Amino acid sequence: MRKFGFKFFSTNFQQAPETITECAEIASSKEDIFMEFTAVAVTTDEEFKKIKAAIGNIEVRIHASYDGFDASNSELFQRNKKILASAQKAADIFDAKTIVVHAGYGHGKKHLEEAGRQFKLFNDERIVVENLPYYDNNGDEMLGNMADEIAYIRNESKCGFCFDFSHAICSAAAQKLDIDKYLQSLFLLKPTVYHMCDGNIPEMKDLHLHFGEGNYPLKHYLNDYTDENAYITMETGNGFEQSNDLRLKDYNYLKAML
Repeated sequence: MRKFGFKFFSTNFQQAPETITECAEIASSKEDIFMEFTAVAVTTDEEFKKIKAAIGNIEVRIHASYDGFDASNSELFQRNKKILASAQKAADIFDAKTIVVHAGYGHGKKHLEEAGRQFKLFNDERIVVENLPYYDNNGDEMLGNMADEIAYIRNESKCGFCFDFSHAICSAAAQKLDIDKYLQSLFLLKPTVYHMCDGNIPEMKDLHLHFGEGNYPLKHYLNDYTDENAYITMETGNGFEQSNDLRLKDYNYLKAML
């Protein structure tokens, strides 16, 4: 059974705790919904515990903050460890099985080797490296967009893999590569978890559109490039939405495609 995740940042609980509590109530009435929280580094252990108390026994997956995080830069190793530590504490509190982590920035061997070194030193079997676009939305080069780069980091560190469809499509478009062949190369790495949203091909920017707002062939992607027990976080919407109506609509949209 595929499971679908509602996405939040840990700081959203301070903004609108009732939104997250309501989301947890929706999840508790379904067998195939989980929640993914990006652990913003300023969130304290006590705040994570308050979120845990508010949502009860809903299954949670964690995403490490990517603000200021760059594993391809040796000078940032101590800062990277500090940012990751917040996600690790959150994963401990929620008993999360995975922590999604970005590799960082830059193209080329030296960036890749440094990311592999740092992921190995992080030494946490819950970490899953996420494939990234070729460029971020500001035009900066990003690391970890090709299957061989993801495979290298995994081989160095024994981490898992988070397959982000929109990142992959943006990367394929930027490099003028066949999208399906590109997706297939990533799917063959046997992802641990998935991220999915809608977007517009051949747009090179990650738009985080709600399902049905773009032109991605989502039924094809969902059925052909996710396994039957996949954990799929729905990374739809830009900014924090205090109503769960669109989250539930996105869930029903994907469910209807199976």
